[in-house]
Amino acid sequence: MGFVHLRCHSNFSLLAGASSLDELLEAARAAGLESLALSDTNGLYAAVPFQRKARERGVRPIFGAVLTGSLERGATGPDALVLARDRAGFAAVSRLVTARHLESGFSLAGALAEEAARAPESMFVLSADPDLLQQLAATLPAGMLYAELCHDGAEGVAQRLRRTAGLSERLGLPCAATGGVFFARPEGHDLHRLLRAMDLGRTTGSLREGDCAPEGAFLAPAAEMERRLAAWPEALANAARLAEMCRVELPVGRMIFPEFHLPDGESAYSLLLKNAFRGACRRYRPLTAPVLERLRGELEVIDRQGFSPYFLVVADIARFARRRRIPMVGRGSAANSLVAYALGITDVDPIRYNLFFERFLNPERHSPPDIDLDFSWRRRDEVLEYVYRTYGADRVAMICTYVTFSARLAFRETAKALGLPPEEIGRFTRIMPGRTLTDPQELAAKWPETRSLPLEEEPWRTVISLARRLAGFPRHLSMHAGGIVVAPFPLTDLVPLARSAKGFVVTQYDMFPVEELGLVKIDLLSQRALSVNEEVARQVERRDGVRLDLEDIDRLAADPEVVRLVSHGRTMGCFYIESPAMRQLLEKLRVRTFEELTAASSVIRPGVAESGMLAQYVDRHRGRAPVEYLHPKLKELLGETYGVMDYQEDVIRVAHAIAGMSLGQADLLRRAMSGKLRSHEAMEALERQFVEAAVSRGVERAAAVEIWRQIRSFAGYAFCKAHSASYARISFQSAYLKVHWPAEFMAAVLANGGGFYGPSAYLEEARRMGLAILPPDVNRSGIEYSGAAGQVRVGLNVIAGLTRRTLERTLQSRAVEGFFTSLADYCRRVGPGYAEAQTLVRCGAFDSFELTRPELLWRLELLFERG
Repeated sequence: MGFVHLRCHSNFSLLAGASSLDELLEAARAAGLESLALSDTNGLYAAVPFQRKARERGVRPIFGAVLTGSLERGATGPDALVLARDRAGFAAVSRLVTARHLESGFSLAGALAEEAARAPESMFVLSADPDLLQQLAATLPAGMLYAELCHDGAEGVAQRLRRTAGLSERLGLPCAATGGVFFARPEGHDLHRLLRAMDLGRTTGSLREGDCAPEGAFLAPAAEMERRLAAWPEALANAARLAEMCRVELPVGRMIFPEFHLPDGESAYSLLLKNAFRGACRRYRPLTAPVLERLRGELEVIDRQGFSPYFLVVADIARFARRRRIPMVGRGSAANSLVAYALGITDVDPIRYNLFFERFLNPERHSPPDIDLDFSWRRRDEVLEYVYRTYGADRVAMICTYVTFSARLAFRETAKALGLPPEEIGRFTRIMPGRTLTDPQELAAKWPETRSLPLEEEPWRTVISLARRLAGFPRHLSMHAGGIVVAPFPLTDLVPLARSAKGFVVTQYDMFPVEELGLVKIDLLSQRALSVNEEVARQVERRDGVRLDLEDIDRLAADPEVVRLVSHGRTMGCFYIESPAMRQLLEKLRVRTFEELTAASSVIRPGVAESGMLAQYVDRHRGRAPVEYLHPKLKELLGETYGVMDYQEDVIRVAHAIAGMSLGQADLLRRAMSGKLRSHEAMEALERQFVEAAVSRGVERAAAVEIWRQIRSFAGYAFCKAHSASYARISFQSAYLKVHWPAEFMAAVLANGGGFYGPSAYLEEARRMGLAILPPDVNRSGIEYSGAAGQVRVGLNVIAGLTRRTLERTLQSRAVEGFFTSLADYCRRVGPGYAEAQTLVRCGAFDSFELTRPELLWRLELLFERG
């Protein structure tokens, strides 16, 4: 067997190198390598795609990581290459890299010794550091530790290798040969230097020896590495033997569900069945035969695909939120499910609104269900704490996202690393496109505004050349908006953890590798509109003793004043229906019912609007144009939306009925059109199949082509009907509160950060509604905006320059000692700084003391002179 590279870094570790997985594996195949190890620095970021891509190219993947012993940024320190021999070894490496990121007192030697005792025959440790080798030789079992002879093409490497070989003899350790690979090909060294300069906060010209890998640290052919290391044949043989022994296969293709505590004698399915039927009895009075039939059908699909534990866990989270009165909405395709409705996960009746289950769980495709739960943004942390507490802190983690270099960011950071002045860089980045970076000629052709820039001249030509190669590279880890993963075992057995740029503990894999491993991702998101509605309802309940029922959407939607507000588009502040375009559409359609608002919420999306069907929908709804159907079957399918495909479900229905596609094929079409996984190639491949199948079923070719054109327009993006209906519920709740408690509602909108608009727009809307806007007042304002009796009071936190300490002491003192009686009394009790007190005077916070602001400023001068 030829040489095997055991120390290779991908671009998933910015500290390490600049080789993408594809480039690395292509170079491996070109070099004739049968196996290859990926060993990012302090990470297993690319493990899952590495396994998939390696096998596609006929390369056997080996998993490992280079662990460093120093926590200081940019420090070289001792390091060790740890290779996983089996699945237990992979878990050990995962725990090691997790500890390296999360433990402030991390000890490399100590952590390796601990894992060696836990998994004595499951990993190999290689190092060239003399001190570390001496420590580990006394603690690691025989056969695990090797002295590493790493030939990375550096100057003087032969001398270093001889020293390491000599040390291995003295310690009685075997040697293993490795090749330090930081970039796939020789020409990758300049990009590697660029990334190292960015990571160290320096320019490429100020990099010192040791900051970068040497120029020879590319993936050399096996024959070349054998020549370089010919003086140590035993080390070469040991490397090949280690590679042969390292055989790890990460689990893919099966679902791994979290453990749900089951009562004695119950299975996950039996408990789900009981809870679903119990919930259906609550939702439907009486429980009819169609409901029972659909419930049984859905439960059979859920059981057959093995998703019962997932539904139990999500229902448990929803039940906790409802028990604690935490505002929640289950949205997305989950609202197509009667089981989800019966369990209290969603609140949209799928039978009443003709929502079909296959959009959520297609019985012909084994894909994980996707349930999104939105919670009040102020209280989502309560839900997360419950999940961690219930399912185990070691089994739960937030999912990361990879923040990558956009074109503009790549240009700016490249220019900065090359030492160009910020003012010059800014002149370019203000004009250049944000997402696409091409050669200077193409830039000038596509974006005329860039023609004034000297892009053809140096150093800008070099900047563009490097930045183009850098665009799309991972920059740092961030946290997914709401994705959380729950495992039935300690998560680090399979998924390494790290700390995001803002300090949160997250997985080192983003959502796609997590799902590929079969782990369950649950989206627990936050929403401001839910907080707005909750705060108004609680204020009314505390003040008036009236508990508002916002769940009876039929009653809210039938309220004449609510209908008037919605149909005239006076919905600023109302969730999802407040943008100018949406308000215009509401007025054009004269929306009066829940069903009409549901349709409007989706028909405005780009997929419908850009196809020209939005205008047709409006005209047909208002009776200005006849309702026409391209095929008789479409009357039954699209009668509710006047022959216009409005929802994602419509596409599946039409493809199934017109072209005879199976639900699996129709769902593939739906996925191809979705915003997340849009695929032009998939759409092109399906077009001919759709048209020919429709024609064979008696549809005229012209009609089939037009139906396909309308379907294709959904490639932009379309809502599923269940999602629109879920949003429409919140919209009507908001509209109801705006009508009946306008001051409280507008104050809550402002206090929760608004929505589509900024604070000034909402304040102007409040004035249009006849509400009085009152300035902040030290005796009457809270921290945030407040509203009552036709008045909106500005909160103290709006005042620029006021410290949190002064805010809190103002409220505490007022609560304990009562209202402030004068400026002097306030300054004595709260102790603000001079600038803070002056700002409070100028914004009117002391106007209640019945002195003019100039008088107050004069007294303030005297107070602080005395002080």
